[in-house]
Amino acid sequence: MTDRNTSFDASTCGICGQPSDARHGGDGPGAGRRVDYVVVGTRGGIAEFREADAESRVRRTDAAVLALNLRVEQSSLAGRRFSCLVVPDQYGVTRRDFRLA
Repeated sequence: MTDRNTSFDASTCGICGQPSDARHGGDGPGAGRRVDYVVVGTRGGIAEFREADAESRVRRTDAAVLALNLRVEQSSLAGRRFSCLVVPDQYGVTRRDFRLA
C-alpha cells in the first residue's frame, strides 16, 4: 500500500483503490463518451439540461454544482452549451470533465 500523501498512482481509483477501468472512469475502451448539452433553464436551484443536438429528455441537476463544474455564475446557466464525459458506472452514469462549448 502506498502513502497517499507522498505518491499518487493514476492506475487506481482514488476512492476505492481498485484498478481504473471503464467503471472507475479510466480512459480505456468503453470508458464513456463526450456528450454536448444545453441548459434549457433553471428553477428553484435546479438546472434543467438536455442533449444539444436532439429533443432528448430533460435532465436535472443542482444548479450551483453545475455552475461550479463549468466555472460560471449560476445566474448565467440558462442557454449555456457545454459538454462532459458520460461514463457508465454502478450507479447509472457519472458526468465529469465539464467544458463550455
